[in-house]
Amino acid sequence: MPVAGQAPGTLIISLDFELHWGVRDVKTVEQYRENLIGVRRAVPAMLATFAEYDIHATWATVGFLFFSRRTELLQALPTELPRYDDPRLSPYAELDGIGQDEDDDPFHFARTLLEQIRSSPAQEIGTHTFSHYYCLEPRESVAAFRADLRAAMVTAGDFGVVLKSMVFPRNQYDERHLRVCGEMGLKAFRGNPQSWIYRPRILSDETGWVRAARLLDSYCNFSSHNCYPLMPAAAHVPMNLPASRFLRPYSAKLPAAQALQERRIKNDLTYAAQQGLAYHLWWHPHNFGTQLEENIGMLRRILEHFQGLRERYGIQSANMAESTLNFEDHAVIQEDRFARQGR
Repeated sequence: MPVAGQAPGTLIISLDFELHWGVRDVKTVEQYRENLIGVRRAVPAMLATFAEYDIHATWATVGFLFFSRRTELLQALPTELPRYDDPRLSPYAELDGIGQDEDDDPFHFARTLLEQIRSSPAQEIGTHTFSHYYCLEPRESVAAFRADLRAAMVTAGDFGVVLKSMVFPRNQYDERHLRVCGEMGLKAFRGNPQSWIYRPRILSDETGWVRAARLLDSYCNFSSHNCYPLMPAAAHVPMNLPASRFLRPYSAKLPAAQALQERRIKNDLTYAAQQGLAYHLWWHPHNFGTQLEENIGMLRRILEHFQGLRERYGIQSANMAESTLNFEDHAVIQEDRFARQGR
C-alpha cells in the first residue's frame, strides 16, 4: 500500500504518431514501407491492449495526419512556413508528390486511425506539431513555430479535438517555444530527462557517442530510474512531464538485450510505485509496425507488471492531460491534510 499522505505513482504513456512525416528526412517510404504499413495493424492492437489493462495514453499526432485528402491538407497550410538552412528538413516541397487520399497513400494520411483513437476510452489526441516542426534547427523561427502550432490546433478542432498536450519532434525546444505553447492554451509537454545524454540537440549534434549512451541506458541503470514527482508548471508555460524511457521495439537479434530492457522498465515502474512518482514511457506506433506479435507481447508483460503494482501500491495510469489534473487534485488533498493538521 502507498505511504499515508503520499501521492500514488503514475504511469504516463505517450506515442509519437507521425507515420512517414517523422522519418522522411532519413528514410524513404520504400526503405521503411513494412514498418509504416504495419501501423495499420499496430494501432488497433495497441488500443485493444490498452483497453484490456485500462491504460490511458496520449497520441501526439502530426497535424498532416488528420486529413483524408491532399486537397484538404493544402488548403490548411500555415501562413508562415519554416525556412531551414537544410531544405531537406521541410516537408512542404514534397506535398505535391504525396497521394490523393488515405486509400491511395496510407503513409501520409491517418484520419481513419485517428477516428479509432478518438473513439477509444481514455485515449488523448495531442500534438506533435502540424508539420513535424524542428524547433532548434537553423534557421529556426518562433513566428513560424507559432503559425505551425496554430494550424495544428485549428486542424484538430475541425476534427473535434481540443489539443492540451505537446510532444516536440526530436525533443527539440527551448523556453521561447514553451511560452508559445502556454499562450495557445496547451497544458502539458513531454520534456527530456535531466541526464546530459537526453538534453535537446540539433540533428548535427546527435553524435554516435550520444546515441550509444542512450542505447546503453535502455538496458542498464546509466541515468537513474528517471522517475519524478509531478510539479506545477512555471508561469505561462505548460506543465513538464519529462520522458523516462523510450520503449525500444523487439529485436530477434538481441534477445538478451530485450530481456534487460524489460527488466529495466519493470524496475523503474516498481520504484515509481513505491515512491509515489511519475514514470513516462514513450515510443512510436511505427516501432510496432513489424514483429507486431512480439512487440505486443513485450508490452503486455510490462503492463502485467504494472497491474500487479497497481493492486499493491495504487499506482495509476494517466494520459498527459490527465496528469496535470492529477497533480492539481493531489495538491488540494495535501493542502486539506496540512490544514487539518494545523487545526
